[in-house]
Amino acid sequence: MQGLGSEKRILAIDLRASSFGFVAFEGPTRLLDYGVRSFRQGINAVKVPASAKIAALIEEYEPSAVVLKQWPEDASRKRARMRKAIVRQADLGRIPVRLLSRSVVRKTFAGHDRNKYTIASALARRFPGLAEKLPPKRKVWQSEDYRMSIFDAAALGFAYFARV
Repeated sequence: MQGLGSEKRILAIDLRASSFGFVAFEGPTRLLDYGVRSFRQGINAVKVPASAKIAALIEEYEPSAVVLKQWPEDASRKRARMRKAIVRQADLGRIPVRLLSRSVVRKTFAGHDRNKYTIASALARRFPGLAEKLPPKRKVWQSEDYRMSIFDAAALGFAYFARV
């Protein structure tokens, strides 16, 4: 395994109610891949379970760390179950899981921390490949665009490298 100061490959994952956004980084300046994967239940259920999708990402990118957002203990049971699935998959590959709080991410983007959109815009400027995925700024009555989970995952990954 590489040392903390050397370039690392990480997989940052942002969990949502029925999907997760991910960004694979090769060091702090290079994005390997990003996207959103769904794991809906019910009538429109996705055929491949979320744990299999996460396992495929871990196998494909072989990260030296998986980065997740730290949630309070009273977070939803579904999110806790998904986090356990991610930790289980990472443990199988002997990959450490790093948890970052929201305040750490906000401190990393000092000056851009007014809201999630300003952080996403800063990330789109830093990583031009993400710019095409940046949704328009939402109005207060609109729900959040599913693509914002890509930027939340990218913010986690960027904050991880800023702390190392």
